[in-house]
Amino acid sequence: MTATQILPQEQLLDRPLGFGESPSAIAIFCNRANTHTWYTLDSNSQPQEIPHPALTGFLKSLEFIKGEYKRKPTCKIRVKLQAHRPCTLEAGAESVFAKGLLMAIANLNTKQLLQPITIEAVPSDQDDKVLFCRVWLGTQKVFQRWDETTHWRDVAKKAIDNVAPLQPQG
Repeated sequence: MTATQILPQEQLLDRPLGFGESPSAIAIFCNRANTHTWYTLDSNSQPQEIPHPALTGFLKSLEFIKGEYKRKPTCKIRVKLQAHRPCTLEAGAESVFAKGLLMAIANLNTKQLLQPITIEAVPSDQDDKVLFCRVWLGTQKVFQRWDETTHWRDVAKKAIDNVAPLQPQG
């Protein structure tokens, strides 16, 4: 980027002068394996719980990534948001958190997704391994009910299609 280029409005962050957080992306893990809600990893790869239950930002991308964990294939959902700094959320594709997020994004249209959304991590009070996801558009919670008959491939395709126009081209 040259000094004469103009940034799009959503890339202009209202940053105070002086010391502050890095504008580089932060990875956020959305599960309760190591903390009560969601967490980042410190410089020693130790989990650091995020003390806030919600993150508000502009949705930029949604993708499924394949990997391996304990020599078994895995699939994760990766969501990128532009918040106070770029944030990348990652959760197991089969997790309750991911299902709630996918269902909510599938129920929003692209025009709605041009607005900031709030993603909230809600720990279950019934199961100490379950993390729920609530998505808010302004002050309205986005409907996200599902059951055993839900066709997750269709929901995932709809969510990806809704986010596709938001992704940077190039």
